[in-house]
Amino acid sequence: MKIFYSILLLVFITINSYAQSYTYGIINIDNFNFKIVAIPDFDASTDASDMGFTLTLPAGVAQINNESSLLSGRTWSVLTFDAAFLTSQGLGDGSRDVFQFNNPPGQSLITHTAGEQIDLVSFSVTNMPTTGELTFLDNTDPVAAGAGGVLDSFYNSNIDNTTTQDYFGGYQPGITSVMFDTLGINDYEISEISITVYPNPTKDSISIQSKKPIRIANLFDVTGKQVMVVKDPSTLSLGNLPSGVYILKLQTEFNTVVKRIIKK
Repeated sequence: MKIFYSILLLVFITINSYAQSYTYGIINIDNFNFKIVAIPDFDASTDASDMGFTLTLPAGVAQINNESSLLSGRTWSVLTFDAAFLTSQGLGDGSRDVFQFNNPPGQSLITHTAGEQIDLVSFSVTNMPTTGELTFLDNTDPVAAGAGGVLDSFYNSNIDNTTTQDYFGGYQPGITSVMFDTLGINDYEISEISITVYPNPTKDSISIQSKKPIRIANLFDVTGKQVMVVKDPSTLSLGNLPSGVYILKLQTEFNTVVKRIIKK
């Protein structure tokens, strides 16, 4: 009987250890500046060791630059594998460039709660494409699989003070990619943030309702020209603007939500 209970306890511990994981997400900070966050599904004070992930951009001149670690005392490296190189290795169809981010083994004591965003690294995208998307390269993608794990996402940590293991749990729904349009991003909204903009279409002003405080609102026309900036907005007056389509970027403390506004 003691052996039976011991086995049950071992199974329980094993299941719970695997239930603990981190997901990755892409956050647009402003304009063409982004950051990658890790989101745990558990509360803990852990020793993070090494992390890595790979991003993709449409093949072309777009580049990822100005990488800045958001983990104290840690340095990230970024390797670029363009579409031509990948196809020469029998990987991909020539439509994507990939950028591998890696943070080598070290020590970062991180205290977090479930659902909290842990900032890992920020970067900017230059020569922004007008179509396609910025997204993670999934571990099951043929390019990642063909690279033999070199391009895989992972999050190694010693969360139980025994051994360092990979606790990567996939990508956070709602913030796995950013679509490009004339401003570099398409409409998207973080699921945890409920923001309503009305009336839309409008002839004059719009009202903004949000569960989270909005720090600043930026309004752009379809050419990407900024036409309005308002701090702590609750309403925006569009009466003096020409009729047409506008892009409204609403910044909260951690995220940016983008809305298309139609001015009659």
